[in-house]
Amino acid sequence: MIQENELYRKVADACWWETAEAFCLQSRIHRLRWFGRSDIWVKRDDELSFGVSGTKLRKHASVIPYLKQQGIEEVVVIGGSNSNNVLSAAQTLTENNIKITPFLLGPPSQRRGNVKLLSLFVDDCEIHWIPRSQWADCDRLANCYVEERKASGIKICVLPEGAHHPLALPGSLSILVDILRNENEAGVRFDHIFIDAGTGMVAQSLLAGAAAIGRKTVFHVVVLAGSCEEFQSGLSKVIQYTEAFLGVSLGSLPEYHLYYPATARSFGSTNKTIFSEIKRIAREDGILTDPVYSAKLFLTARQAILDKKLGGNVLLVHSGGGLALTGFMDCPMFSV
Repeated sequence: MIQENELYRKVADACWWETAEAFCLQSRIHRLRWFGRSDIWVKRDDELSFGVSGTKLRKHASVIPYLKQQGIEEVVVIGGSNSNNVLSAAQTLTENNIKITPFLLGPPSQRRGNVKLLSLFVDDCEIHWIPRSQWADCDRLANCYVEERKASGIKICVLPEGAHHPLALPGSLSILVDILRNENEAGVRFDHIFIDAGTGMVAQSLLAGAAAIGRKTVFHVVVLAGSCEEFQSGLSKVIQYTEAFLGVSLGSLPEYHLYYPATARSFGSTNKTIFSEIKRIAREDGILTDPVYSAKLFLTARQAILDKKLGGNVLLVHSGGGLALTGFMDCPMFSV
């Protein structure tokens, strides 16, 4: 077990960014007006950046410095056509004069939302569209491209889908450091923490980091992409990354529960319930959420809090991704 201040120092050093003071990786918390209670809070990681979702910004905060240190000139980024990670990477890589080459599932039948915004950063001719029938072969195709570029003298690497990589660990662990800061400043200790998971890197790092400092909070993870089994597999990898990074052997993990979304379980799917939740959250709590990630987190957390009769202080981590709403403005369900 390590001390909280030691965890902070290690994470802060690894996330150091020589040019961007914006990467302080701190977001505020405030109360939600749910069920007439005053002990349910939201962490506003959606406010870390206008265009880059909070969890992606945290991961890139430790990935980008390494790429710059190694003199990387080009990065292949893999993901879906409307991936938050790809759009986020386009911004952080371009800011640091690193070329992004996307390998994306598609092309989509309509260009809107994140893929439309991506066109501001990358010409369509620079995107490698991989049809669904070949998607299982995407990693091999990307690696073949990388080898060709290396043969031309280009320093290039691949950022896997969702940036699930050891380089992203320090930035991912920063969320635990920041929650500890929130608690100290607000004079509160959270008994339950809800977080969503795509590839799961940040949620898995939160569990591993909590184990490293012996934190006893109960964690609730809403698995939005893949399966609970895949989350567990990724968690095993992150435990290994964390032990190597912190130089400790982790003991038992804190108590945690995995959930599939309360509705629209398939990744990327939406329905009237989701859009009604987006409207409810906006009107009652003044928060913008997106239909793929955060709205499903809020909806599932509300159900779990009621069904499990969860007491004590509860925190929901709002990871961001609000720009994804632009892809749904013409959807008939948006007006429900």
